Amino acid sequence: MIVLRDIDREMTALGNDITASHARLREITAMVLEQSGGGAQLIIDHQNDMGSTFRLVRASYSLDGAAIATRADDNGSLADLQSFAVYNGRVAQGEHTLTVSLEYQGNGYGIFSYIRGYTFRARSVQNFTVPEGRALRLTVVGYERGGATAAVEERPAIRYAQQVMTIAEAQQMLQRADAAPAGATPTAAGSPATR
Repeated sequence: MIVLRDIDREMTALGNDITASHARLREITAMVLEQSGGGAQLIIDHQNDMGSTFRLVRASYSLDGAAIATRADDNGSLADLQSFAVYNGRVAQGEHTLTVSLEYQGNGYGIFSYIRGYTFRARSVQNFTVPEGRALRLTVVGYERGGATAAVEERPAIRYAQQVMTIAEAQQMLQRADAAPAGATPTAAGSPATR
């Protein structure tokens, strides 16, 4: 029993050291980028604003034609996430293109129960500019377009929100996300996410 407590204490201490080192590395990276005046940072998040009629089962993202992340719903939890991190990394300043493909499973009930057997897809291409020496947060929002009069197959849609900030502000935002309690929905995290 005592040995297990010692191991648990050591694991906790190591975890705290790793977290502190990670935060310090982000601070150093931000300082170097700010002082050099070079480079740019891109943070991509996904926000799920779909109604209960559609469940997100797969999401794929490509940056400038190269796949950067794929999230697949292996256990039904993907659709339950309000938001999740897609990408965080350095990019060349200037123009870029993000291609997003979202796949939904029909989740109807009542008079809409017939859509349970159907798959719906939304695809979008977004051009954007990352300023030199700055960070751009690009939020991909999957949402249900139209109202009760819109055809069900036309409802899944994608829109985007952009926020330009300093690299130091981006690092602070990421640190707050890392420090969020377990179970909280992250806004962004480490490097490219692939699951």
